[in-house]
Amino acid sequence: MSDITVACVQAGSIYLDPSATTDKILKLIEKASEKGAKLIIFPELILSGYPNFNVGSIEYRRRYNDSAVLADGPELTQISEAAGEHGAVVVLGFNERDPDYPEVVYDSSCVIDASGEPVGTHRKISPFGAEKIIFKAGDARDIRLFETEVGKLGIGLCFENLNPLYRRALSLLGEEIHCSLWVTSQDTRHVVEGSSVVTAVEGGVYVAAASQVTSGTANFERGLSFIGGSCVLDPWGNYVAEPVFKSERTLYAKIRPGSWNVRKFQSRGIEARDDLLSLNIATERYSPLNRVPFEDSDPSNGSTDETSKKSPR
Repeated sequence: MSDITVACVQAGSIYLDPSATTDKILKLIEKASEKGAKLIIFPELILSGYPNFNVGSIEYRRRYNDSAVLADGPELTQISEAAGEHGAVVVLGFNERDPDYPEVVYDSSCVIDASGEPVGTHRKISPFGAEKIIFKAGDARDIRLFETEVGKLGIGLCFENLNPLYRRALSLLGEEIHCSLWVTSQDTRHVVEGSSVVTAVEGGVYVAAASQVTSGTANFERGLSFIGGSCVLDPWGNYVAEPVFKSERTLYAKIRPGSWNVRKFQSRGIEARDDLLSLNIATERYSPLNRVPFEDSDPSNGSTDETSKKSPR
């Protein structure tokens, strides 16, 4: 595979406004594609903001849940159309509404191929700390890779990147580019930098990190101030694009997936010693409701009662 240009978009959302944030994202996709980007990565919860856990009111919780969008809703449909128009793979963090239980939301990311077709959605499997108050966790379906025109993508959402067994699962599945989506405050800056290097070296993968940045200081509604720290690393942990902080900008880097396959000897090849150290991955999806099929009455029982032919409600 030839070189591809990766764009890591460091930006903030239009807080709790999916429509306005979508318009901003569309402009950023257009701008990145003009620079030749074939993989465009946006931060965690760019659509439309990270929750402020210092606000405990029911009204705030309602407003936050109202900002959630469906994976097949109009916002992501517009973004998919833009990806197809510009021929770029787009990875984007969003506040996802469950299609069956509208009161349930997830910290999710979606992957859209360069054709404009959605490849799939990853729901954060381990919401961190107070995130559990807002977001429901993903399940076995979310331990997966996304096959795209630029390679096999894995997703890590914020502190999900610190789960060594999750990272190991992505390595064993054949990850080539690790898309690391963050919201980074000053006190977690070293966490993002350290995690990115470890993920690259440990998995023998490119790491493309995109982190939110907010203007000004913390405020009551938004909560924390985010400082960015987006970057791109090669499979030896060297920076291809150095981290940047405290400003909205897009980082560009050229990478060549497949050119570092020698690194796979350590991550999943002859040096991995999976005969001594193995990993089990759950395969069953989780559902809070399991419907048991109703079996019609056996006509051979001789019953002629008309009610016996009807299924109960």
